Amino acid sequence: MAKIINITNGTGSSDILNGTYTVTSDVNGYDNLSINPSDVTIESGVNSYSFTISATGTLTLHVTEDGTSSGTPIVGATFYRTDSAGTEYGNVITTDSNGDAIFNNVPFSESNAPTIYYKQTASDGNHEFIDTVQSTTLTTSTSTIQMQNALGELRTITLTDANYNDLPIESGTITLN
Repeated sequence: MAKIINITNGTGSSDILNGTYTVTSDVNGYDNLSINPSDVTIESGVNSYSFTISATGTLTLHVTEDGTSSGTPIVGATFYRTDSAGTEYGNVITTDSNGDAIFNNVPFSESNAPTIYYKQTASDGNHEFIDTVQSTTLTTSTSTIQMQNALGELRTITLTDANYNDLPIESGTITLN
């Protein structure tokens, strides 16, 4: 008799008898043949079992100054996959010389596609970026999202002598780290 375990937020529970089972999955957006392990032995005294499943989609974040496909690419912007709360998973993904940050092995489905969450954690030091969690869904195996990292605004910095009111400093540098 088949035992179906409903999974919500990565976890499910069910009363399962001891024995050896063949494991199958039905997870929208993932390669159900990739369930691992595909066989499991449920034993007395062991109450937790873990499985993994893979996806085969590719999400490209194309980052430019103006947010268009032909804009000036931003090299060195960093991104992470996250959950909806912003918890980071996996390795940092960095934009290449074309301005592309490529997330491989993400879920996709023509209908009811799972939500993919990500966030940008840095740019190249000269451009602004949105650091909140963003999301998308993939209805095809590959997708590209155009993202803007605009140049920082021009700011005027003044430096005056602390002892002589409003006396401008003739030359020097200020470094902001």
